[in-house]
Amino acid sequence: MKRTCYIAINGIRTNPGAADGWTDRFVTWVNTRLMDGVVGEKFEYYTSALLRMWRQGLRARQIAKMVGYYTRAGYRVVLVGHSNGCDLIARVLHLGKTEVELAKDLRIDAVHLISPAADEESFAAAIREGLIERIHIYGSRNDGALRLAQATRPLIGWMGLGYGSLGLRGREFAGSFPAVVRDHSDDGQGHSTWLRRGLSFEGLMLEIARYDAEDQKTL
Repeated sequence: MKRTCYIAINGIRTNPGAADGWTDRFVTWVNTRLMDGVVGEKFEYYTSALLRMWRQGLRARQIAKMVGYYTRAGYRVVLVGHSNGCDLIARVLHLGKTEVELAKDLRIDAVHLISPAADEESFAAAIREGLIERIHIYGSRNDGALRLAQATRPLIGWMGLGYGSLGLRGREFAGSFPAVVRDHSDDGQGHSTWLRRGLSFEGLMLEIARYDAEDQKTL
Protein backbone atom coordinates (compact mmCIF):
# COMPACT_ATOMS: atom_id res chain seq x y z
CA MET A 1 0.00 0.00 0.00
CA LYS A 2 1.06 3.58 -0.66
CA ARG A 3 2.68 5.55 2.13
CA THR A 4 -0.04 7.32 4.09
CA CYS A 5 -0.17 10.32 6.41
CA TYR A 6 -3.12 10.71 8.78
CA ILE A 7 -3.58 14.30 10.00
CA ALA A 8 -5.72 14.83 13.13
CA ILE A 9 -7.53 18.16 13.60
CA ASN A 10 -9.13 19.10 16.92
CA GLY A 11 -12.29 21.04 17.70
CA ILE A 12 -12.95 24.04 19.94
CA ARG A 13 -11.73 24.58 23.50
CA THR A 14 -8.78 22.24 23.10
CA ASN A 15 -5.47 23.08 24.72
CA PRO A 16 -2.75 22.54 22.09
CA GLY A 17 -0.12 22.64 24.84
CA ALA A 18 -1.47 19.56 26.59
CA ALA A 19 0.57 16.41 26.03
CA ASP A 20 -2.31 13.95 26.42
CA GLY A 21 -5.03 15.40 24.18
CA TRP A 22 -6.75 13.15 21.68
CA THR A 23 -4.63 14.43 18.80
CA ASP A 24 -1.47 13.50 20.72
CA ARG A 25 -2.84 10.04 21.46
CA PHE A 26 -3.89 9.76 17.82
CA VAL A 27 -0.37 10.42 16.54
CA THR A 28 1.18 8.00 19.02
CA TRP A 29 -1.33 5.28 18.12
CA VAL A 30 -0.75 5.64 14.38
CA ASN A 31 3.03 5.75 14.68
CA THR A 32 3.26 2.73 16.98
CA ARG A 33 0.41 0.50 15.84
CA LEU A 34 0.30 0.76 12.06
CA MET A 35 2.70 -0.56 9.44
CA ASP A 36 5.89 1.09 8.28
CA GLY A 37 5.19 3.88 5.82
CA VAL A 38 2.12 5.12 7.72
CA VAL A 39 2.64 8.23 9.84
CA GLY A 40 0.53 10.33 12.17
CA GLU A 41 0.50 14.14 12.15
CA LYS A 42 -1.64 16.73 13.91
CA PHE A 43 -2.85 20.27 13.39
CA GLU A 44 -3.69 21.84 16.74
CA TYR A 45 -5.14 25.24 17.62
CA TYR A 46 -7.22 26.89 20.30
CA THR A 47 -10.44 28.79 19.87
CA SER A 48 -13.49 29.45 22.00
CA ALA A 49 -17.06 28.76 20.89
CA LEU A 50 -17.82 32.40 20.08
CA LEU A 51 -14.53 33.16 18.33
CA ARG A 52 -14.19 30.01 16.24
CA MET A 53 -14.91 31.83 12.94
CA TRP A 54 -12.06 34.26 13.61
CA ARG A 55 -9.01 32.88 11.75
CA GLN A 56 -10.98 29.85 10.50
CA GLY A 57 -9.89 30.57 6.94
CA LEU A 58 -6.27 30.99 8.02
CA ARG A 59 -6.33 27.66 9.82
CA ALA A 60 -7.68 25.96 6.70
CA ARG A 61 -4.83 27.39 4.62
CA GLN A 62 -2.29 26.23 7.19
CA ILE A 63 -3.72 22.72 7.06
CA ALA A 64 -3.61 22.82 3.26
CA LYS A 65 0.08 23.73 3.39
CA MET A 66 0.70 20.80 5.73
CA VAL A 67 -1.09 18.51 3.28
CA GLY A 68 1.18 19.80 0.54
CA TYR A 69 4.33 18.92 2.48
CA TYR A 70 3.24 15.28 2.60
CA THR A 71 1.86 14.96 -0.91
CA ARG A 72 5.10 16.36 -2.35
CA ALA A 73 6.95 13.69 -0.35
CA GLY A 74 4.84 10.98 -1.98
CA TYR A 75 2.27 10.34 0.74
CA ARG A 76 -1.45 9.91 0.32
CA VAL A 77 -3.23 12.07 2.90
CA VAL A 78 -6.21 11.25 5.11
CA LEU A 79 -7.73 13.98 7.30
CA VAL A 80 -9.40 13.10 10.61
CA GLY A 81 -11.36 15.83 12.37
CA HIS A 82 -13.51 16.25 15.44
CA SER A 83 -16.36 18.78 15.70
CA ASN A 84 -15.13 22.15 14.39
CA GLY A 85 -12.15 20.31 12.92
CA CYS A 86 -14.62 18.88 10.40
CA ASP A 87 -15.67 22.37 9.32
CA LEU A 88 -11.98 23.09 8.75
CA ILE A 89 -11.71 19.95 6.63
CA ALA A 90 -14.60 21.15 4.46
CA ARG A 91 -12.83 24.46 3.95
CA VAL A 92 -9.56 22.73 3.06
CA LEU A 93 -11.29 20.64 0.40
CA HIS A 94 -12.61 23.76 -1.30
CA LEU A 95 -9.32 25.70 -1.18
CA GLY A 96 -8.14 23.94 -4.31
CA LYS A 97 -10.71 25.93 -6.28
CA THR A 98 -9.70 29.34 -4.94
CA GLU A 99 -6.07 29.22 -3.83
CA VAL A 100 -3.87 28.66 -6.87
CA GLU A 101 -0.72 28.31 -4.78
CA LEU A 102 -2.24 25.47 -2.76
CA ALA A 103 -4.20 23.69 -5.48
CA LYS A 104 -1.25 21.87 -7.07
CA ASP A 105 -0.39 19.83 -3.97
CA LEU A 106 -3.81 19.75 -2.30
CA ARG A 107 -4.72 16.11 -2.76
CA ILE A 108 -6.78 14.42 -0.05
CA ASP A 109 -7.79 10.79 -0.49
CA ALA A 110 -10.30 10.42 2.35
CA VAL A 111 -11.69 12.18 5.41
CA HIS A 112 -13.00 10.81 8.70
CA LEU A 113 -15.47 13.13 10.43
CA ILE A 114 -16.02 12.58 14.16
CA SER A 115 -19.11 14.36 15.56
CA PRO A 116 -18.94 16.77 12.62
CA ALA A 117 -20.07 20.31 13.46
CA ALA A 118 -20.18 21.08 9.75
CA ASP A 119 -22.75 21.65 7.01
CA GLU A 120 -23.88 18.89 4.66
CA GLU A 121 -23.82 21.23 1.68
CA SER A 122 -20.11 21.93 2.09
CA PHE A 123 -19.31 18.24 1.72
CA ALA A 124 -22.05 17.64 -0.85
CA ALA A 125 -20.46 20.32 -3.06
CA ALA A 126 -17.02 18.72 -2.58
CA ILE A 127 -18.45 15.37 -3.70
CA ARG A 128 -20.21 16.82 -6.74
CA GLU A 129 -17.05 18.63 -7.80
CA GLY A 130 -14.85 15.54 -7.40
CA LEU A 131 -12.75 17.01 -4.58
CA ILE A 132 -12.90 13.92 -2.35
CA GLU A 133 -13.11 10.17 -2.96
CA ARG A 134 -14.36 8.91 0.41
CA ILE A 135 -16.04 10.42 3.48
CA HIS A 136 -16.51 8.49 6.72
CA ILE A 137 -18.92 9.84 9.35
CA TYR A 138 -18.92 8.93 13.05
CA GLY A 139 -21.99 10.68 14.41
CA SER A 140 -24.88 10.21 16.81
CA ARG A 141 -28.50 11.35 16.88
CA ASN A 142 -27.99 11.86 20.63
CA ASP A 143 -25.06 14.27 20.30
CA GLY A 144 -26.15 17.00 22.73
CA ALA A 145 -23.70 19.61 21.43
CA LEU A 146 -24.88 19.20 17.84
CA ARG A 147 -28.54 19.16 18.86
CA LEU A 148 -27.96 22.51 20.56
CA ALA A 149 -26.14 23.75 17.45
CA GLN A 150 -29.07 22.71 15.29
CA ALA A 151 -31.56 24.50 17.55
CA THR A 152 -29.60 27.77 17.84
CA ARG A 153 -28.33 28.05 14.25
CA PRO A 154 -31.47 29.87 12.99
CA LEU A 155 -31.09 32.43 15.78
CA ILE A 156 -27.38 33.26 15.52
CA GLY A 157 -26.36 32.03 12.09
CA TRP A 158 -27.00 35.44 10.56
CA MET A 159 -24.18 36.84 12.74
CA GLY A 160 -21.70 34.33 11.34
CA LEU A 161 -21.92 32.29 14.52
CA GLY A 162 -23.30 28.85 15.14
CA TYR A 163 -22.26 25.42 13.92
CA GLY A 164 -23.35 22.88 11.41
CA SER A 165 -24.78 19.60 12.67
CA LEU A 166 -23.94 16.95 10.06
CA GLY A 167 -23.16 14.47 12.83
CA LEU A 168 -26.88 14.17 13.57
CA ARG A 169 -27.66 13.10 10.00
CA GLY A 170 -24.82 10.84 8.93
CA ARG A 171 -27.14 8.06 7.82
CA GLU A 172 -29.23 10.37 5.66
CA PHE A 173 -26.17 12.00 4.11
CA ALA A 174 -24.65 8.62 3.30
CA GLY A 175 -27.93 7.63 1.67
CA SER A 176 -27.68 10.64 -0.64
CA PHE A 177 -24.13 9.79 -1.76
CA PRO A 178 -23.78 6.01 -1.34
CA ALA A 179 -20.77 5.76 -3.67
CA VAL A 180 -18.69 8.16 -1.57
CA VAL A 181 -20.01 8.41 2.00
CA ARG A 182 -19.83 5.67 4.62
CA ASP A 183 -21.79 6.18 7.83
CA HIS A 184 -20.53 4.59 11.06
CA SER A 185 -22.82 6.45 13.45
CA ASP A 186 -23.59 5.12 16.92
CA ASP A 187 -26.48 6.69 18.81
CA GLY A 188 -24.95 5.55 22.08
CA GLN A 189 -22.16 8.10 21.63
CA GLY A 190 -22.04 11.72 22.77
CA HIS A 191 -20.13 14.59 21.24
CA SER A 192 -16.69 13.64 22.56
CA THR A 193 -17.14 10.11 23.91
CA TRP A 194 -15.59 8.67 20.74
CA LEU A 195 -12.29 10.14 21.95
CA ARG A 196 -12.51 8.99 25.57
CA ARG A 197 -9.39 7.19 26.79
CA GLY A 198 -9.53 3.41 26.82
CA LEU A 199 -11.87 1.19 24.86
CA SER A 200 -13.73 4.03 23.13
CA PHE A 201 -10.61 5.57 21.62
CA GLU A 202 -9.07 2.20 20.84
CA GLY A 203 -12.23 1.09 19.04
CA LEU A 204 -12.39 4.30 17.03
CA MET A 205 -8.77 4.02 15.95
CA LEU A 206 -9.20 0.41 14.89
CA GLU A 207 -12.23 1.41 12.82
CA ILE A 208 -10.39 4.27 11.12
CA ALA A 209 -7.45 2.01 10.26
CA ARG A 210 -9.71 -0.78 8.97
CA TYR A 211 -11.90 1.47 6.84
CA ASP A 212 -8.88 3.21 5.37
CA ALA A 213 -7.30 -0.13 4.45
CA GLU A 214 -10.55 -1.03 2.68
CA ASP A 215 -10.54 2.33 0.88
CA GLN A 216 -7.05 1.70 -0.47
CA LYS A 217 -8.19 -1.60 -1.95
CA THR A 218 -11.33 -0.24 -3.59
CA LEU A 219 -10.60 3.36 -4.63
